[in-house]
Amino acid sequence: MTEMKENDLNENMEGIDLLEYCFYHKFLLVEELVLQKNFLKLHHGRCTVIGKLIQHQNGYPVLENINQSSILPRACNLPEGTVNLRLFKFVTADVELKFGQYCEVCGEVVLWNPNSPRDNWLSMTPRSAVELELKNCDKAVRKQKIEKLCDTYLPAVNIFRVDYIDCAVELIQRHLKIRLLTSNHKRNN
Repeated sequence: MTEMKENDLNENMEGIDLLEYCFYHKFLLVEELVLQKNFLKLHHGRCTVIGKLIQHQNGYPVLENINQSSILPRACNLPEGTVNLRLFKFVTADVELKFGQYCEVCGEVVLWNPNSPRDNWLSMTPRSAVELELKNCDKAVRKQKIEKLCDTYLPAVNIFRVDYIDCAVELIQRHLKIRLLTSNHKRNN
């Protein structure tokens, strides 16, 4: 088994590694949250995400991905608006949402069920949901329960703050450069 670094997957629930809660607003791409289908690897905690704020056809706010062809290789770039991330305003009802604007959303990753209007929002982080689902669970049933959880719920962000920005691609580029520098520094130490 490989040695885990501090702040990586650090807790073990009977053989299942769970992410530690992130108390700072870690920068993530919309694509990183939306396309992560394994809740054991999905970011757990606070985050900041940059995208275009739009109103979904069903009336709720979402954050669309932004075309990053100027900073990412073509194979890694999705056209703008290909994927979107559901947003909730449960702790910040006073935040004004300006649709059609680029913005930086600070919040917490939560889960929601797009197929059930009554049980639409799960007021838990992905880790909490996994812990609850696997509590007192037989090892043989774990994989099925995690798959069912991943099939039922999608990641979303509960908004803490929204900052509207003009140069979204440039800000994403700077965040990615900081991430690269930080990861290179950690690797060298």
